[in-house]
Amino acid sequence: MVSITGISSADVINPGEKNIPFSYQLSNIQNYPDYIFILHGTPNPSMEVLNSSEFSFYKLSTCSVYAVPVAVFNQMQVNEMNDTQVSEFLTSDTRVARSALKLEGSYGTVNEANPLQSALIILNIDSIQGNNLDIQKEKVIYTYSSGHKVEAPFQSQNQTPEPTISGQSWDSYVYFIALPILALAIILFLIIRRRSTN
Repeated sequence: MVSITGISSADVINPGEKNIPFSYQLSNIQNYPDYIFILHGTPNPSMEVLNSSEFSFYKLSTCSVYAVPVAVFNQMQVNEMNDTQVSEFLTSDTRVARSALKLEGSYGTVNEANPLQSALIILNIDSIQGNNLDIQKEKVIYTYSSGHKVEAPFQSQNQTPEPTISGQSWDSYVYFIALPILALAIILFLIIRRRSTN
């Protein structure tokens, strides 16, 4: 079983462990061309404009995504605001749609021998209605040191699916473990049967 240590308040990793970062990607941001999507978090970033590319942030940060109509973004000159003004605008302006989904910067820590390298969460924008920005976690894609990737869908928004121990999918298990064992059993069966007939 993968050993996960809770994120401490200090930016310190214990000897023999490594941090596994979370990254995120909005899968259908192109379906909402009338909005600017902004990542805002504590302690940072103050403001990061999002696109269809993957994004990540400081491992101890907690962030949220906000949707601002393009016309409002330009009118308010959000790019020229300082950190305090950005925070007040995103959390208080009635024209801003806010997501209740809290994004974390780190999956946690694992043993250095663990081949797990990173975790990418795919997000889907379900709807924007008034002040409500509904974003759902679709799946997580784990990447291992071998380059192998394993996808796991979210069954619950509050629980990230666990990675496989070795970074191998069930398909790999069948092909590289189960099938050779089955082939060996068939060969042994044929040998025993041939000897019994002689």
